Amino acid sequence: MRRLVVLAAILSSAPVAAQTQTLSQRVRAANGTVEVIFPSRATACGDGATFIGNVLGTRSHYTDGATHAGPDDWWPACVRGPVRVVATIIDGDVTRIRSFVGPVPATDTARQTVTVTAADAASWLADLVTRGSARAASDAMLPLIVADVAEPWPLLLRVARDESRPRAVRQSAITWLGNGAAEHLGLRDATGQSDDDEVRTQAVFVLSQRPKAESVPELMKLARTATNAAVRRAAIFWLGQVGGDRAIDVYAELLGIR
Repeated sequence: MRRLVVLAAILSSAPVAAQTQTLSQRVRAANGTVEVIFPSRATACGDGATFIGNVLGTRSHYTDGATHAGPDDWWPACVRGPVRVVATIIDGDVTRIRSFVGPVPATDTARQTVTVTAADAASWLADLVTRGSARAASDAMLPLIVADVAEPWPLLLRVARDESRPRAVRQSAITWLGNGAAEHLGLRDATGQSDDDEVRTQAVFVLSQRPKAESVPELMKLARTATNAAVRRAAIFWLGQVGGDRAIDVYAELLGIR
């Protein structure tokens, strides 16, 4: 009789233990690939398979590891939908992440799928950004940004300043902070620029190629005070490519964080 009671207690506690696992623990326990689905922020959209649009509320499209600007008719229909993260797991570690937004395609029956809240997903992604491998950490920033949670700029600011993190991770954080600063200021992407704006932004690029002692102070000034939106956005971008820690400080200022 005692054995039956003990067995019943073990069996009844097993589901509870599984329910108390964090998303990170569930993902790490998987083998191969895991699909994590969670709500996206209101502005984000995509086709669910190739691109994410309106990542930061602009008309830019994110695909193949880069941001592209262009008229909406260059792209398939951008559909509102959840974030779908496909994570590759090897020996308990996330080694790669691919992210999508929009309609969820039919799930591969061989792949484990987990549907979670945006808050749980953000907690897992933030852990990858701060402690994961260089590739996984950089990959995790995009889905963290489009998750339906508070903007992650304070976290990315800490990562950008963390000298213990790989250089590639810090640079990814700096780039996203620059994008966030431009969006925070209401600066639109390059789509539909006038000829005059294109000449001005080209001049900003040329300035960025000058020696840093000359270019960085000028880019900082333009990022803070330029009245032309195209110039200011270009200055913010190129400052992130050449400005190092000084760019981080300017971005924190523009975003109103510390």
